[in-house]
Amino acid sequence: MAIRDHKGRGKVKGSIRQAGIRLLLCGLLLNALALQAEETTLAEPLTAAPAGTPSDSNAESTNQQLAALIQTQDYQAAYQLAAPLLSLYEGDPSFDFYYGFSAAQLGYFNEALFSFERLNSQFPDVARYRLELARAYYYLGDYDAAEQHFLQVQSSKPPAQVEKTIDQFLQRIQEQRQAVSPSWGGFVSVSGGYDSNYNTATDLNEIDLLNGLLTARLNRDQRAKGSGYYQLRAQGSYTSPLTRRSAVDLQTGVSRKDNAADDLFDLDNLYASAGMRLIRGRHNLRLGGRYSHYWLGRDDLLGELSANLEWNYLLTPQWQPIASLTLSNQNSLRNDDLDLLQAELQLGAAFSAEQFSARFALISATDDGKQDFQARDTLGLNLDAQLLLSIHSSLYTSLLLRDYRFQGEIPTDNLLAGGETRAEQLTQAMLGYGYTLLPTLTFYTQLNYVQYDSNLPLYEYDRTLIEAGVNLTF
Repeated sequence: MAIRDHKGRGKVKGSIRQAGIRLLLCGLLLNALALQAEETTLAEPLTAAPAGTPSDSNAESTNQQLAALIQTQDYQAAYQLAAPLLSLYEGDPSFDFYYGFSAAQLGYFNEALFSFERLNSQFPDVARYRLELARAYYYLGDYDAAEQHFLQVQSSKPPAQVEKTIDQFLQRIQEQRQAVSPSWGGFVSVSGGYDSNYNTATDLNEIDLLNGLLTARLNRDQRAKGSGYYQLRAQGSYTSPLTRRSAVDLQTGVSRKDNAADDLFDLDNLYASAGMRLIRGRHNLRLGGRYSHYWLGRDDLLGELSANLEWNYLLTPQWQPIASLTLSNQNSLRNDDLDLLQAELQLGAAFSAEQFSARFALISATDDGKQDFQARDTLGLNLDAQLLLSIHSSLYTSLLLRDYRFQGEIPTDNLLAGGETRAEQLTQAMLGYGYTLLPTLTFYTQLNYVQYDSNLPLYEYDRTLIEAGVNLTF
């Protein structure tokens, strides 16, 4: 681009600045292509666009014609005038702006994108250029890039009307992300590690009986045992839309944890679930059901049937309140006294920013069991967080806290704790690292620690699991 003297630049700057103000009065952002004729009038213009430096008087004349056409909202004529001249004047800021703006108004967002990417690169502090770039990204479906640029302008405290329109676009980005479309997917995971207490037993050598009158020594198999293990997991899922804002979903999966030391505590699980999701405005509802079957040591252990209602609300692009209610029926296949019904309520919130996301939930649950001393009331807290370190790597962590209050006394004829009412606490913390080798292949390693405290020492235990593996998604 040729450099003009200060006198020449002054003339161009004045005309371009006036044209820039007129363009701002045409409106900043559009709700959709169908609404382009109903543009928002801004009471306060953003920072004026930098003046162009045309290579000759023909460029200045062309820019003046383009400004006049855009002022009258004759975008078709402006585009038809600018398109044949693109090879001559491309790179002139004024021409790039008029060409990109008219192309965007006609829905040619690919062409507009190149103009506004170039302008934003040359003038990163001009909010108008960044906003038009964000709009182009939005209509091209690149919601992550659009959101990034909208948030950057929003952080600069633009005029109130502009900030309101940005909020509307950010809300639409979240709605588009939630819009239901046919999809299927799944994953296969293979991992191995070490479990310090795979039988979840106490590490005590002796326990008291009959309130301390007798002492029993526990053998090696009755105490905590460690072992290496491997674990296999697989899941498939399918979502079928009913309307643009509703869908049914199906999932099924299996898992197996095989301990090297013995087969007595190998754990297998098979599950299937289905649900219906409804999106209404900022509300997202899902009603679903799930069945899980567990085997321990290859013998039937437990069958669980549950129904679940989930809700979340798009409060802001970053924050979503969440709630869920779950009713479950647990059928013990080894001891009928352990059968119970459970109701669980979760209330919390989810947060998501560019590189950090987190979720927390308060838990309240109660059991209705055949035996009061086997049923319990529960209070708890779930915390999950993830930090993206780079495009390939991330850290993730979780914390689970539970306070269990059993509803009745252990029968007096029980030698271990007759007449006692159990009160217990569970703490589980996990820290992991993931590295994406390929878009569908991720390596991970994690450390998991469990501490279970009880007023009855027999039920107390610690457990540490160290695991590494790979996930293949499809």
